Order: sequence, then C-alpha cells, then structure tokens
Amino acid sequence: MIEIHNKTDFIFYTNNTPNTYKIKLILLELEKKHGITFESRFINIFKKENYSDDFIKINPNKKVPAIVDQTGEKPFIVFESVSILIYLAQKYNTLLPDFNTNPHENSEVITWTVWQAANLGPAFGQYFHFSFFSPTVQEYSLHRFNNEAQRILRLLDDKLSVSTYIGGNEFTIADIASAGWLLYLNSAPLYNATKERFPNIFKWLDLINQRESIKQVNQSISEGFKTFNPSLLRALFTNDPELINAKAPIGIENVILKYD
Repeated sequence: MIEIHNKTDFIFYTNNTPNTYKIKLILLELEKKHGITFESRFINIFKKENYSDDFIKINPNKKVPAIVDQTGEKPFIVFESVSILIYLAQKYNTLLPDFNTNPHENSEVITWTVWQAANLGPAFGQYFHFSFFSPTVQEYSLHRFNNEAQRILRLLDDKLSVSTYIGGNEFTIADIASAGWLLYLNSAPLYNATKERFPNIFKWLDLINQRESIKQVNQSISEGFKTFNPSLLRALFTNDPELINAKAPIGIENVILKYD
C-alpha cells in the first residue's frame, strides 16, 4: 500500500535520462500553468535501486519514470513515459486537444506521441548503447540502429517541414515526448544530426528552446555531459575491468557508418 501525504501533488521517480526528462518537462509546464507541485526522487540504477522492493511496488517493470498522483482521495501510480504524458495532459486538459471537440487533432498528437515511444526512443537508445556502453563492438547492431536513427530523423524533419510543431501548430505532448531525446542535440552532435542535414528539426529546437521548461532541462543535460562516464553503465553489462574502462567499445574504430 502506497502511503499518501499532502506535501506535494505528485511524486516523480527519475534518474535524469531522456525518458524521465519528458516527465520533468510536462511537470514544469503544469507547475507554471496550473500551479501543481511535485517532488523528484532519484533512482540510482548503478546501485540497482530500481530493483528494490519499494520501487517494484511503484513500477513492476523496474524502470523510471513513474509518478504517484496524490491529488485524489487515494494515491494513484502511473508508469511508462507516454502513459504519464497522456494521463497528465488529460487530467489538466492541456497540451493535448480535447477529443470531444477536436478528435482529429487529438488523434494526431497522440499518434506522434506514441510514435516517439515506438520508434525514436528505441532506435536512439539502442544506437547509443552500442556506440558507448557495449563492452565490445557489435558491427551489425551499430549499422542497424544507425540506419534506423537516420530514417527516423529524416521522417521527423519532413513532418516539421509542414507543421510548426510535431503534433500540429501548437506545442503539445508530442513535442515533449521527442524533446526528451532530441534536446541532447543542443549539447552534442549525436547521430550525425546537423542543421544542414535536418534543418527543420533544428528550427523546431530553436523554437522550443525559448520555453522555460525546456531551458531547465537543457541545463540538466548540459551538466550531465560534464560528468558523463560510459564506464559506469558498461559495468552493468560486464565484469571485465579492461572492457569496463575502455574509452569506447573495443573495435568501434573499424566501423564506418553511412549517413545517407
């Protein structure tokens, strides 16, 4: 049984990674627009806190993000980042067109929100894993997820050539979902994503970077890069000290990726 207290509206379980940044963004937006309050609780995956009995009660899938909504008579748990985005947008009737009055606009936003979780997030995450965290090079995996990341970036750039925001002409949870991952492009040239190759994505980034919530998350991402240590995550996948401390997956220098 999760005990409720009235100090904050929401408890937010996070570890400062792309999927948790989505939730930080919407909570900051709601804080500004609706005056909600939230408490962030950091889950240290290096200490395997996500496998603790207490956290498994919050999310049996043992991953962040997750929230506990304490605004009702009983606490209510929501996990999975896109599920949380939709739940909060519907709860506060914001950042998502109302289905009853704008069903097509509502569907467009939800489609691109779910698209992020089904496509952009997995491809980027796997590419990043095999580029930095894998103990040894996995050439097939690198090519596969690089090609998928490039396909997704081209698709999104095409979408943003015909609309100001990802879900239409207003800032919505569709933008928040992708921003959790794409804001990293403000700090590092990941996936060979440049303004020349994907001008509409970077135009969109310039636009959303003006929001206060985005500025706060950009600051967190910038600070995270200063202490970024692939060895810590690599230690989750191997016990070999040589592989853990390697500067990159061994053999990656021999892999030539294509960026069509």
